[in-house]
Amino acid sequence: MIYLDTFAFYTLFSSAVLFYGIGINKISDFDSDLRNNISLLIKMILTIMLTSLLSWGVIKIVLIPLKLVELYPLIALLIFICVNVLFEVIVRLVSGKVSSEFIISYLIVLLSISESISLLNSMIICAGCFVSFLLLWPFVTTFRNKLRSNGNSLNASYYSLLFLFLALLIIIISVFDVSWLNAGVIE
Repeated sequence: MIYLDTFAFYTLFSSAVLFYGIGINKISDFDSDLRNNISLLIKMILTIMLTSLLSWGVIKIVLIPLKLVELYPLIALLIFICVNVLFEVIVRLVSGKVSSEFIISYLIVLLSISESISLLNSMIICAGCFVSFLLLWPFVTTFRNKLRSNGNSLNASYYSLLFLFLALLIIIISVFDVSWLNAGVIE
């Protein structure tokens, strides 16, 4: 049950995109058609999961015994680069498409490692952050298409309106106080 709560928390109530800002500037640039980005999404989730798995293992086996836990972002970065390049080569060979994306996946890995207490918890946080990214995508796409349908080009005013729209989403999500879900808070 705790894993379902963790997944729901990082997907809905603490959306990685909205509250942590992970990929908030990149989500507006993605193509609106999901089929055009399927190879990117598959590569992202595989890279995130494998990097978190390997980084968690290196942190537990190497960094904690040596008391060098402060180096975990560097270790995660090195592992992420290796895994990302491997999957990028595979995607280019299989589909012929370029699916380069760095910052969103890496920041999700760092968030999952820094806020998890176990390997499974880290995987759940990764999945929740990725799903929060996928849930926000249709909203931003609809908003962008609505602005384009009025004949407006996507200029600086589009990005201003987009960030106001995202701020409105943050306010709507923040209205729900989820502290009552935890029985220990009342006591």
